[in-house]
Amino acid sequence: MLKAPFSRPIVRPPPSTPPRLNEPASDALAISPATSIPYTLPAAIRHGNTLARIKDDPDAYYMMELRTERLDEIKSYLWLAGLPSCARALHRQQLLGRQILVTEDPNEHLVWHETRVFVKPLPIFLVDLDCWTQKICKTKQLHEAACGFLLSYAWLVRHESDLRIAHEKGLLPGFIDWATWTNFIDEVLEHIDLQSLSGVSPRYQYGELRLSRLNKIYRITRFSWRDFIRGYMTASTWYQDFFARNFAWLLAVFAAISVALSAMQVVVAVARGGRAFEDASYGFSVASLFLAAGTAFAVLFIWAILFVYHLVSAQLNDRQVMKARKTFADAHGDPHF
Repeated sequence: MLKAPFSRPIVRPPPSTPPRLNEPASDALAISPATSIPYTLPAAIRHGNTLARIKDDPDAYYMMELRTERLDEIKSYLWLAGLPSCARALHRQQLLGRQILVTEDPNEHLVWHETRVFVKPLPIFLVDLDCWTQKICKTKQLHEAACGFLLSYAWLVRHESDLRIAHEKGLLPGFIDWATWTNFIDEVLEHIDLQSLSGVSPRYQYGELRLSRLNKIYRITRFSWRDFIRGYMTASTWYQDFFARNFAWLLAVFAAISVALSAMQVVVAVARGGRAFEDASYGFSVASLFLAAGTAFAVLFIWAILFVYHLVSAQLNDRQVMKARKTFADAHGDPHF
């Protein structure tokens, strides 16, 4: 039977009152076996192209907050995007020059790109025993995702400096102090097999994942135009950024060709290369012209494909969404359609 990886939830401290004379002040926050931090769920979540009220399907909220389905689908390729080891702590992320950005998508949690790393704040309901009993422990997949997420925060917040950074970035509530955090995480780790990680979802068998490689994995393995064009996560939707990311290496190639052509021109001009060298230089020059023209044509061709794809897909998506909305309205007798 599935159960929570802790028995004493974190509780919100009561309103502070000055200690009585000759009475030691109590800790600001403690772990209690009876109560936990109260939390309020949002009113709605995104569902496809619209919003869905959480009251209509509360379980869908917890699935969206914890499940990493997109990464679990490519679990056999995750070794290409990251190492099967702990993620770096928050202070180490900053030491490497990475900007810590908040994301609410668990599929983007601990994914890094260039000088940025995406981190999802710890959902408060993960420290609520009632939530684990009534929601999270209902399915094995959700339980493994929740345990894996708690494990990721054991990776991220290992020092007091990490806790300060977590408070500054809004990743953890400000009233969780160092003693409370260490006691809570220590109990969590006691219920997780740290050697085999058998009780966590496949995504958390790995630490940080590189976005550029996730994009390549999705383009190669997903076999759909959408995934081929967008990859796993689009860093920017500007065409100039796309070409800058994917064709910047051409500048180095043309620079090398330019240097080679200049050197050949000098050798031919002083007539010391011989007939064979002149023929080779001529052939190389012609090939370089064809290469430059072919590259320019390829870039324009790719731009045209991307433009047509986005234009057509936007139109088809618009028709599909409007048709679905009209069908729903007709079924419920909405006079606005």
